[in-house]
Amino acid sequence: MRVCKFYDIIQVRKRGDFTLQIEDFQFFKEIPTLKTERLILRKIRKTDLDDIFEYSNDAAVSRYLLWKPHTTKKITKVHLSSVLKKYKRAQMYDWAIEYEGKMIGTCGFSKIDVLNDVAEVGYVLNKKYWGMGIAKEATSAVLNFGFTSLYLERIEVHFMEQNKNSLRVAEKCGMTFEGYTVPPINIDGSTVRIGVAAISKKDYFSKTNQTDHS
Repeated sequence: MRVCKFYDIIQVRKRGDFTLQIEDFQFFKEIPTLKTERLILRKIRKTDLDDIFEYSNDAAVSRYLLWKPHTTKKITKVHLSSVLKKYKRAQMYDWAIEYEGKMIGTCGFSKIDVLNDVAEVGYVLNKKYWGMGIAKEATSAVLNFGFTSLYLERIEVHFMEQNKNSLRVAEKCGMTFEGYTVPPINIDGSTVRIGVAAISKKDYFSKTNQTDHS
């Protein structure tokens, strides 16, 4: 059984669909800080509590996500505690997005298919910073890290059909919309189709080289 090239020693537990969650492994030993023109992508900290609550409390932010708004800071504190524990166990690969000294969201890998070197990237951003190109900037940095440092072969974005903004971010990062998963899923009694956009390592480097020479 082949595993991702960025593991050291790992035991893979077989599943019927061969899709493995980050929580199944302890291979994320260290999360490097990534810097872009405007952003710092770093580990989430205890001191980010107020900033996380600020956007997690906003129903517009979680509208197309699988978690509900944090109605109290206590909920955010429990969530943050869980995140920090996963960091300690090397089971978390999500970056805090820091902009002008403020933590305004997260971006990172939410799922890994270790048999095929495929990852799913996700992002969430404080509504105050929508429309500024920040989600694209953060996601581009994570894509670059995934292909150049983790040796992934393919990176995907999964999004609810109505979430056109997420698709636009993916496309601005060079991803191509591939269609909807079958069957749709049920969320709070509503049937929702999940869209998939993706980019392969080959296409990523091809587009990157074209940009460098344009």
